[in-house]
This record gives sequence, structure tokens and C-alpha cells, in this order.
Amino acid sequence: NRRDTTPHETPSMTSAARAALAAVVYVSEGRNAVVLDKIEAIARKASTTRPVALVNIFRDVEYNRTGFTFAGRDANDVTRSALEVASASLRVVDLREHAATHPRVGVVDHVSCHALDAGRRADAAELAREIGAGLGSFGVPVKLYGDAASDGVGLDEIRRRSGYFSGAASGTWRGEFVAERGFAFDYGPDVVPEREGLAMVGAVPWVCNYNVPLVFTFGVSMDAEQRLKRAMSFGRAVAKRVSQRGGGLQSVQSMALPHGDKVEVACNLLDVHVSSTEDVQRATENIVATIDVREFLGELGGVRVERGYVTNQTPESISAAIDAL
Repeated sequence: NRRDTTPHETPSMTSAARAALAAVVYVSEGRNAVVLDKIEAIARKASTTRPVALVNIFRDVEYNRTGFTFAGRDANDVTRSALEVASASLRVVDLREHAATHPRVGVVDHVSCHALDAGRRADAAELAREIGAGLGSFGVPVKLYGDAASDGVGLDEIRRRSGYFSGAASGTWRGEFVAERGFAFDYGPDVVPEREGLAMVGAVPWVCNYNVPLVFTFGVSMDAEQRLKRAMSFGRAVAKRVSQRGGGLQSVQSMALPHGDKVEVACNLLDVHVSSTEDVQRATENIVATIDVREFLGELGGVRVERGYVTNQTPESISAAIDAL
């Protein structure tokens, strides 16, 4: 896995870099090195043939998921780069054979588009629509969200309607995806293809992804299945209380996911000026300290909160990459 433990510290954004747009392409593959090397080669080529920075590649073996972040001043350049990675991924990844502990709805599961300058939010929305139209032309049903959507629907709402969390009870997602969607697609076919799945594409202000690992101990008599079940139950209780939806931190969305022998409280920070990574870390530690561990883990159970990590760059570090083009 490629992890950043703290947000990157860089100088303030220049006016030129502040005008940049970014697109993060999430692909449902993080384990097959041969396949990922092919996709990564396409991504790196895209960043060398046009003025676009490939500012981050985040491979996560446990989640079986990889994020590619492109940024540039010209929306067309960012669009073409994102679609080249998407096209390559659709050729070599089959959702029917995909297994993960991170929920997903498609091979190109999610594309989030962002303006580094709030004054370019309309441009980010148009970027999302262009990428969505491109994915639709590849035969992928696309649902827009945020600024790009005519109905303004949020990503979390689409995920709830699409059955994104349907594997949460077991903590695993395998095989074909069956939509429970209750919404119309904006691009592509009306029927979700089993091999490709669907894609969620949208435009929102920059989102910081911050994951806090929880490490558990159990009594020796408890089998692995029972340990995972109890750990996930505990993690979900923590994640609910951390999130705004559960009465926790403002502008924070969170869910509990298995990650190797740990459970992570995986958070989307919608505005780090409202709730920071330190706020999430502190809230997670405080919530864990107030929960009766024995109720979830048994008499001999215990839990330790590790230091969280971010999975992408910051607007400032993206700015530095843009200036270097």
C-alpha cells in the first residue's frame, strides 16, 4: 500500500495553480500487480504527453482499490487523461471477479472532480459532465452528483440508493453488483452491465480522505469469523458517532471497513476548515474511550486506536505539482 500519514505541507498556492482542476479516478483493482502496472503506465503516459500532473497514485491491497489523481489548468487535458485510465481499466478489470472489503459499484467506481479555486466550481462541474459523457460512451451507466447533477443529489445519497453499502453486514463485496438504485442515469445505458458496473461522477469542493485504524485483541477461544463480526460491530458504532449523520463532527462522513487484521474508520472530510484530520483523530479516540469494549468484544477483548493517515494530496501539494509542469 502507498500511504501518506499526514497531509503534505507546501507553500501557498500560486494564482496559476489555484486555477487548476483535479480529477480523482477510483478503479476497483488494487491487488493484481500486472493489471495495475498496465493501468499505471497509461496514467503516467497521459501525464507526459500533455500538461497534466499525475499527482498521486494510491494502491490499497486490502481494499482492492486504486486512486489516480490528475490535475491541470485545462479541463480538456484532465478529461482526456482520466478517460484514458478509465478505458484501460474497463479493458482489464471484470467486476464479476472482484472481491474487496471496500464497497464499490463498478470497475471505474467513482470519479470526483474539484476546482482548487472556489471561483471555478462551475468548471469542475463541466469537467465531471465531460468525464461522465465519456464513460457513458464506453457503455458504462453514469450517475452525476454534486455541482454536476441537475438535481444536486449528493454522493452519499446515490451510494445509499445504489446498494453501495449492501455488503456491510459481512464486510465483503464479491461478484456482480445488483443495483437497488431508484434513480435515472445521466449517461450510458439504462441497464447496469455485470462486467463493468456503474460509475458515480461528480463535482464538489476538495475532499480529504482520512482513515483511522482500530486494532483489536480477543479471548483465545473466539474464532476468526466471530472476531471479525465483533470488530466490525464495534467499528460501525464508532464510525456512526464520528460522522455528522450520527450526530458527530460537522462535514464528516464515515464508515467502518475491514482492512487486513484491523478495522478502519474511513472518513470523508468535506471541509477541513470545519473538521480537520486532528478533529477526526481526537473524536475517534474519545469515542472509543467511552464505549464499553466488553459489550462488543467479550470479557477479554481490547481495542487500540492507531494514528490515522490521508490517502490523497492536499490542494497545496497539487498546486506545487502544477507549478512544476
